[in-house]
Amino acid sequence: MARLLTLAAAGLLMVGTATAAPVKYSFDQSHTVVSFGWNHLGFSNPSARLTDFTGGVAVDETDLTQSVVQLDFRVVDIDPGHGEFFKHLMSEDFFNAKQYPTGKFISTSITKSGNNSFTVVGDLTLHGQTHPVTLNATLNKQGKHPFADKYVIGFDATGTLKRSQWGLDKYVPAVSDEITLEITTELTKPAQ
Repeated sequence: MARLLTLAAAGLLMVGTATAAPVKYSFDQSHTVVSFGWNHLGFSNPSARLTDFTGGVAVDETDLTQSVVQLDFRVVDIDPGHGEFFKHLMSEDFFNAKQYPTGKFISTSITKSGNNSFTVVGDLTLHGQTHPVTLNATLNKQGKHPFADKYVIGFDATGTLKRSQWGLDKYVPAVSDEITLEITTELTKPAQ
């Protein structure tokens, strides 16, 4: 269960200027949202978001498809916006955060799908299992930040997954198996 997720989330991408070695761009957490949503009994479509994470993108600035995305997070940093529901999500019914406290997304391939669009495939590790997830990513903008002396890449990414693949199948199908992932992010290049 992770709209993250991505993931990640999640996922996440690339783009560049001009050096041969990959350059590690870091997530700007104040301008990054990783969220996931589901259908609840047909009545509503709630969502949760990841409030803290680490990682970034190793950007190959000469061949963006050779870049690598990585997102690491703690399960307890998933925020559904309500305390009692948070406790339920962390319980053995769902994430079982005591036994499986962390999650990770790492890309395995990136392919160009359009002028400013990419398909990012990667492995999502969650609840003690690892399965592939596909994200459709769009490059929004890249360039020097207008208010700071730094180079920034911004993009959005979306995808879907089935939570039951990770053993998170409580209440399926009444509560949807399909989870939607939405990511928007800014990535910052280190100072030269």
